[in-house]
Amino acid sequence: MTKRLKICITATCVAVFLSIFILATFFDYQISEAIARLSAGKYLSDNPFGKFFEVVGEVPMYLVGAFAVSNLAKASLKIKNKIWAYVLFALCVVGGVFAYALMLLRATEYVYEHSHALEQFEKIKSMLVLGYATISIGLVSATLILAFKIPDKHLKGLIVYSVAMLLAIALSQGGVQGIKVFMGRQRYRTMKVLEYYGLNNLVDYTKWFEINGKRVVTEEMLVLGIAKDGYKSFPSGHTCSWALIFGFAFIPDFLAISEKKRLFAKSILLVFATVTTLTLAYTRILVGAHFATDVLFAGAWTYLFIVFSTWLCKKLIKVK
Repeated sequence: MTKRLKICITATCVAVFLSIFILATFFDYQISEAIARLSAGKYLSDNPFGKFFEVVGEVPMYLVGAFAVSNLAKASLKIKNKIWAYVLFALCVVGGVFAYALMLLRATEYVYEHSHALEQFEKIKSMLVLGYATISIGLVSATLILAFKIPDKHLKGLIVYSVAMLLAIALSQGGVQGIKVFMGRQRYRTMKVLEYYGLNNLVDYTKWFEINGKRVVTEEMLVLGIAKDGYKSFPSGHTCSWALIFGFAFIPDFLAISEKKRLFAKSILLVFATVTTLTLAYTRILVGAHFATDVLFAGAWTYLFIVFSTWLCKKLIKVK
């Protein structure tokens, strides 16, 4: 691909995204009104499609993280100092177990939330942690086997890739969670529950760029079934977590393969990541958890941090 063509494609994608985002800025509420499927007075949607993606929406983030630490675990064994080699290997394995266990725990928490049994979840949480940690050891072992099957000629590139992905996860997720609190935007489904009980008439609806500061869900709102994160609409954490699946699309850039194979593999992975991320983003509006600008911003934010992290690590990390 020539540099000129790459610039044209990038410029077109940016222009299309900005056009959609600007439209969403003006019609956020109307878009949610048209798409969201909520039962009167209920905070959580019963839509099975939306519920499924709410449960699995954070999975890609943990998969990318687990793959990254597995590559680093393999690389650590190449260190000449065996003490450091085994210490770093053990740390990477622990990191992988933590990622998989947290992935399973978070998915289970969403299942219990939709079953209106969060209190029961808290009672068995310790047992779940132990059980999922055991399962995660097996998952990490499988991921390590995959990593060790990758030819060593790709290892140098994968070291840089893995560091870049861990950096992208930290920056994108850390930023999203911080912005959520800072912006304090009310969720669409929070608004609809309050409206149903005559406690709100869109007086709390704000545009994505309006800063509300930290806002806390009151006891009265909790009684109505509104979750504690009722004021954390912008940006979408689920979309950010899922959009990290774009990280897999950047693997070919770090492999010692021909340009033709690299472009083909990356194109396929980018299309897959785009389609699945858009699907996840749609479901976040469907269940009333987010507005269109929430998911659009989160997706673009995450992709940009993946691009930035890969560029930065390529510049800074010199693997011998």
